[in-house]
Amino acid sequence: MRPKISVIIPIYNVEKYLRRCLDSVKNQTFTDWQAICVDDGSPDKSGQIAEEYAAKDKRFVVVHKNNTGVSDTRNVGIKYATGQYIHFMDSDDEIDKDYYEKLLAGGEDADIIGSGFVSNSKYSPNLVYGKKRALYTLFGKLFWTQALSRSFVWRYLFKTDFIKKNKLLFDTSLISQEDAVFLLQALALSKKIVLVPNVNYYYIFNPNSALNNKKNHDALKRQYKLSKVFRKQYAKQNHVSVLWNFRKLIRLFF
Repeated sequence: MRPKISVIIPIYNVEKYLRRCLDSVKNQTFTDWQAICVDDGSPDKSGQIAEEYAAKDKRFVVVHKNNTGVSDTRNVGIKYATGQYIHFMDSDDEIDKDYYEKLLAGGEDADIIGSGFVSNSKYSPNLVYGKKRALYTLFGKLFWTQALSRSFVWRYLFKTDFIKKNKLLFDTSLISQEDAVFLLQALALSKKIVLVPNVNYYYIFNPNSALNNKKNHDALKRQYKLSKVFRKQYAKQNHVSVLWNFRKLIRLFF
């Protein structure tokens, strides 16, 4: 029987954080989900930990593969996903225990359902919603999600049929900023998105992640510059340059 949600969790070098992440999925008040743990050739015990959960709960599925990066790892997860919705969760983060219950109750007729998030990083300040919003125009979607500057796919549920119909995949040439390309394409293609209040995704800063690895510093810097150009051009092409120009000021509305 098809589950309601497929949670795609890329795993690489997260043995210190992974149990917390998987427990937050396992303990959800909404129980009709599958968690696809894609082990990206992790050299630590992350893959073994995921297997422990799969041995005790058949809703956890583990896929092992060679190390190819987070974009390809998420794409592999999409291939395995059978749920009606897809959630891309990072393996060092966690979610409210009623995260899926509230998101589904708030926006099942939408292509994309979004939440706020709480962050322990000074570079990604909290974005918390106190009111439900249904968004149809690209201007409204970009304003309320702040996707031009905070392009995190992990705070959304995407309808699986929507992703597959539009052949949305992550750019495997990127080791960072892949979220921005995927999310901005999805927002432009979606007919409706809903933002649900009073439920949060918790972003946990991980100093050992690929994004914070010093050896990737130069590549990350180059890709951030390219992403900035992409987001600016995206805004111009879609006639919402004002949102790009005032993206920092817009944060004051929340």
